Amino acid sequence: MSALATLQRSFIEALLDDGPPEWAGLEVYRGTARANAGGALADTYPVVKRLVGDAFFFEAARQYARRHPSASGDLNEYGAELARFLAGYEHAAGLAYLPGVARLEWACHESARAAEAEPFDFAGLARVPPAVFSGIRFALHPAVRLVRSRYPIVSIWQANQPDRDGVPERTEGAEFVAACRESIGVRVASIDASEWDFLAALARDATLAEATSSLGEAEAARVLGVSLARLVSEGVIAGFAPPAGEA
Repeated sequence: MSALATLQRSFIEALLDDGPPEWAGLEVYRGTARANAGGALADTYPVVKRLVGDAFFFEAARQYARRHPSASGDLNEYGAELARFLAGYEHAAGLAYLPGVARLEWACHESARAAEAEPFDFAGLARVPPAVFSGIRFALHPAVRLVRSRYPIVSIWQANQPDRDGVPERTEGAEFVAACRESIGVRVASIDASEWDFLAALARDATLAEATSSLGEAEAARVLGVSLARLVSEGVIAGFAPPAGEA
């Protein structure tokens, strides 16, 4: 390691340390770095911050920064591991739902910054022979993010939006979530387990037949007959690839 790299590494470690500063003026840099990192997390995780309060949140942010320092000059990329951190953070042990809410907020953050998609090719889909339809691979919109939790994270998230009083409609039960960007922001929707499993399979590049194989006959028929058209119309599914030889 070069002398410059060693110095840079030492400076970063000193910024994250709580001990006496090694260099004059270091405390100013520490304060600025902590404020920037904490502010970035607060912007990305406003519901988590509201749920735990400012003092708890910014202390957790300080501890998070020590374990997961930013690896990029773009603070929009900072905070990806907060849900995992909170799952092991001893002071959040009594808030079992909190990591799930954090995963949902990071999903919304990623969705808002994701790429756009080309318009769905309905004419191309109509040209696919019905006999090979089961071999189609549908693609999710690049801005779609899927999250699931044993806790009602959508209800908690919705209840803690700026115009709400913080009281969720549900306090128990799992929720399956699809977040997708729209023209006015990111839409967070609670969907049923079968639809979530179907979309998760599509995200893994499964064919239509593979994506419905584990649903059972009745559920597969419902997803194909009702859900598929709705998911395309809502922009959750944004494209497809025909079976080999049918392009």
